[in-house]
Amino acid sequence: MSRPVVLVLAGGASNRFWPLRDKPLVELGSQTLLERHLRLLYQAGCERFIVVSRPETASQIEVIGAAVDLDPATGPGPLVRVAVQDEPRGMADAVLAARELLLEVGDEPVYVTQAQDVVEGRLHADLLDRWQRTPGLAGLVAAQRVSSYFPGGYLTFEGGYVTSVIEKPGEGSEPSDLVNLVAHVFASARGLVEALDTEAAVPGPDDAYERALSKMMASGRFQAHVYEGRWQALKYPWHLLDVADMLLDLWTSGAESPGEGYEQREDGVFIGRDVRVFPGAHVAPPALIGHGSLVGHNALVRESILGSRCVAGFGSEVARSVLFEGVELHHNYVGDSVFDRGSAMGYGAVTANFRIDDRTVPSVVAGERLDTGRMKLGLMLGANARIGVNTSTMPGVKIGAGAMVGPSMNVTRDVPAGARVLDESEYGRF
Repeated sequence: MSRPVVLVLAGGASNRFWPLRDKPLVELGSQTLLERHLRLLYQAGCERFIVVSRPETASQIEVIGAAVDLDPATGPGPLVRVAVQDEPRGMADAVLAARELLLEVGDEPVYVTQAQDVVEGRLHADLLDRWQRTPGLAGLVAAQRVSSYFPGGYLTFEGGYVTSVIEKPGEGSEPSDLVNLVAHVFASARGLVEALDTEAAVPGPDDAYERALSKMMASGRFQAHVYEGRWQALKYPWHLLDVADMLLDLWTSGAESPGEGYEQREDGVFIGRDVRVFPGAHVAPPALIGHGSLVGHNALVRESILGSRCVAGFGSEVARSVLFEGVELHHNYVGDSVFDRGSAMGYGAVTANFRIDDRTVPSVVAGERLDTGRMKLGLMLGANARIGVNTSTMPGVKIGAGAMVGPSMNVTRDVPAGARVLDESEYGRF
């Protein structure tokens, strides 16, 4: 029996991911998260894919889809088709953006996934194997067991079958200890479209997918597949640090590869092509140094991922951080931080990553002050942003793409994209 058609949701506005963008297109090692997602599914036996994208990323996703074939010598690779979601109107609208392609699938099964949910490859392989071993189901949903409250959807059960998904029931009101993951197999692509069309026509909150799922569960037999591996949903920018930690572990164990062209110099240290590590520098595992990057004299890189063509200049320290392509450092400390493409820090600039009152670090998202739950969190820096010499950024600060922060500043508040900060009156007060 062939594997289901895979529907990959890779659109969305990524507003809560600011100052970073396009979660599925984040590149770690030599592949984006979307590319990794497609490859894991391809290795699990899936050969037909529909990827839902934003208009701005459709052409890039088409290129990624064309490059997924692991071994061209074995014949043609998977078929990847792209559907465009014109505006981010929620999960149901994302699925329905692929309506015509799903109706072509007809009454064959479809596997709905999200590229920004980072899991181990065994989730897909084990869930799809179970689907093929269990005939007569209307659906199979992945779930993870939790020991404390998680603000997500909880599964309810009756007679061993899943009956509904209760979204964010509140601590103490959880109907089970199983949280729904967006990894859902449906027996009929056509049936999924019809259920979503019905619920999308009902005025109300943006939960048509969840309502349709619960109604399908009430009328058909759904089971839960409990996944016990690692899972990290990429919702806020600091979640990328957890994703990096997970991938470094998988690469070090040999369960996965960081991609083409990397050499494992010692246990857990991956060095790309044309990398220069100068005398006195040290790369401590686990770590990855991207193609064409430079680690200068007396620099230290530890528990971090550096993208291609990065510079960690003389005396810099990069700890538990992610630097995307073309980031440049000049005698800086970067801890528990994420720097997007082309950003740079002047000599002596540092990121504070630990509160002196020993409390967890907060961060402001869409005007709301959130507890990140992290004892250490540094700077989230947007693409092509610049920070001047001797400037300090306080824990949990975010600076938007293209912003410029002058020298000797003390930045304690988020800086919008494109802003010019030359004094501390607006962004430097405690």
